[in-house]
Amino acid sequence: MKWIRYDIHTTTKDAGIIGDILTEYGIGGYEISDHVPLSEKEEKMMFTDIPANPGPDDGLSVLTFYTEALENETTEFYSTGSSLRDAEMENTTLRCAPEELIASIQEKICQMQKFIPIKTPEITHCIQDDSLWKDKWKENFQPFHVAEDIIIKPTWEPLPGDAKPDDIIIEIDPGSAFGTGTHETTKLCLLTLRKYITPDTTILDAGCGSGILAIAALLCGAKSAFCLDIDTTAVSGTLENAAKNHIDNSRITAIHANILEESSSVKKHCGGTFHIAVANILADVIIPLSDFIGDFIREDGIFISSGILAEKADAVENALLKNHFTIIDKNTMGEWVAFVAKKNTSSTH
Repeated sequence: MKWIRYDIHTTTKDAGIIGDILTEYGIGGYEISDHVPLSEKEEKMMFTDIPANPGPDDGLSVLTFYTEALENETTEFYSTGSSLRDAEMENTTLRCAPEELIASIQEKICQMQKFIPIKTPEITHCIQDDSLWKDKWKENFQPFHVAEDIIIKPTWEPLPGDAKPDDIIIEIDPGSAFGTGTHETTKLCLLTLRKYITPDTTILDAGCGSGILAIAALLCGAKSAFCLDIDTTAVSGTLENAAKNHIDNSRITAIHANILEESSSVKKHCGGTFHIAVANILADVIIPLSDFIGDFIREDGIFISSGILAEKADAVENALLKNHFTIIDKNTMGEWVAFVAKKNTSSTH
């Protein structure tokens, strides 16, 4: 499906006023791009694996919005990655020639200049096919060190110049599956997991996403990994990423399953217990998962859980203790917490 993209080039001072003008035209789904640094509160509100890098503030802003192209013959719709903009697009009724709309907006701004000192912005437009947006996020995913000797690298980027010959390089293409390793929860889980890996370690990754934790564990020397996720894309993505890291398929398995609802069938499928179970999900999932995750762990094995906001850490800890785990480590990074809990003999059901 094709859309007309409009970019209004203005200043950060005038962006809000122009946004109000767009709202008068029924354009509520616009985006403002600028180099104003995010506040600490705003950073914490962004649950994303891709860190914000606004660059130096130059006082300029660009307001971007879309209208449906007049020549559209298809209704096939691709997500742009912005829920606000997608919602606006799916319900857009504003269809007119771009020159007409631009002239009308400029006239409105000209009228306001009689009362408000606002600069005349430059307004540009172009036709875009929304299928091109599916890979736009890749522009902000760059290679980085998750540990001194572990580098996570997008498959499409070259190896960074500071890489050392003995560094562990993890090639990742997250696709639509969650997990690039840059978010604090993933870092916590990965760094915690590494402490407990031996050449005999077997791992269960409940909620594998892109497979980054299992792949990292295998590259750090673990014997094998069994992965599962409720998203079929995550399952295929995990196996594809494993292959990109030259991991033999005999060392990694990935299945589509919901461990909370299909515990018995998952247990039959994996065919045994594991030295380590890891879940980088959310506290509200980890709490019920702790009721039976012990069934998947060997005697004296460990359960590593992350994705836990600090405010919910006590609830997770209580759930682990109730299910006969002993907390042996608790790590924090920002607002996030990861637990390492040792399975006691009495935790088997």
